[in-house]
Amino acid sequence: MNRTRLARALVSTLVLPGAATAVAAVLAGSWAGRLPDPIATHWNGDSVNNTASPGSITLVMTIAGAVLTLALTALAIVLLRKGESLPRLGAGVATTIAAIPAATLTGVLLANLDAPDWQHAGSPLPVFLALAGAAVLGVIGGLAGGGAVTVAAGPSATDATVGLRPGQRAVWVGSASNAVLLVTPPLAAAVITTLLATTTSFSWTTAVLLTVLFALVGAMTHRVQARVDASGVTIRMGAFGLPRRHVPLARITEAEPAELSLIGDGGLGLRFNALTGTTAYKVRGGSALVLNLGNGRKIAVSVRDAATGAGLVNDLLRHRSPAQK
Repeated sequence: MNRTRLARALVSTLVLPGAATAVAAVLAGSWAGRLPDPIATHWNGDSVNNTASPGSITLVMTIAGAVLTLALTALAIVLLRKGESLPRLGAGVATTIAAIPAATLTGVLLANLDAPDWQHAGSPLPVFLALAGAAVLGVIGGLAGGGAVTVAAGPSATDATVGLRPGQRAVWVGSASNAVLLVTPPLAAAVITTLLATTTSFSWTTAVLLTVLFALVGAMTHRVQARVDASGVTIRMGAFGLPRRHVPLARITEAEPAELSLIGDGGLGLRFNALTGTTAYKVRGGSALVLNLGNGRKIAVSVRDAATGAGLVNDLLRHRSPAQK
């Protein structure tokens, strides 16, 4: 594991959010004599609709911040041990997420500071300002903790190939589908809305519209297709081929087959993992075509026979003319 990358990752996932959590806890202790008990913790507009004791909210938010910090630190270490880099976006998102409990606690305490009781607490503006501060801390975490991603110059001699020779042309199309994704959304919507319509005043018209809407969602996410040709890789999802994405060959450095887990990168559908910089078009676990891009990010498409698709992409990259590079 690269020690420099590890140190930078720890800055964003451990040092910055850990410091924010510690500062919030110290402020809570130093302000204890200036806070009412209970304090306002939730607002509906300008009116308070929830309260808690200062000690309990401090304990809960401190534990939440510590758990998030440790979990994201562990995830970053796992990524680095696998040979991957933590991109700046991922580092910034990790810092922000882990700092949210500390920011929330600080904002709530500021809104209640020196109030005679919770009913006279100030507006929730300090909470929003503190959350904005967490976002700023995330920017700092991204700049300080995100490492430069090492990008391959192109396919190596050991990368997947289909034996395409210079001057030859080839096209490959791979796809995968999942009937569960097609059937489950409209079926679940139909059952739930029917129960609501028969037991409450829920509108039958709304029930039908929701069922149709979920049927469209299923139709748009149950299938994925990848087409590889000399222009690059075109990805289409669903029965209508939308969303559609074309990745020019010039943006790709290499391709590889991989095995995707069912729940990795957020589950099924179109997913983006900010920590790894991976965009996944996934309808099932298993075989996938992975495109490594020149900016260090990745695109994964769950298709059958991904090794052939990856091999063709690599061969096309090897045989590009100087004008195409």
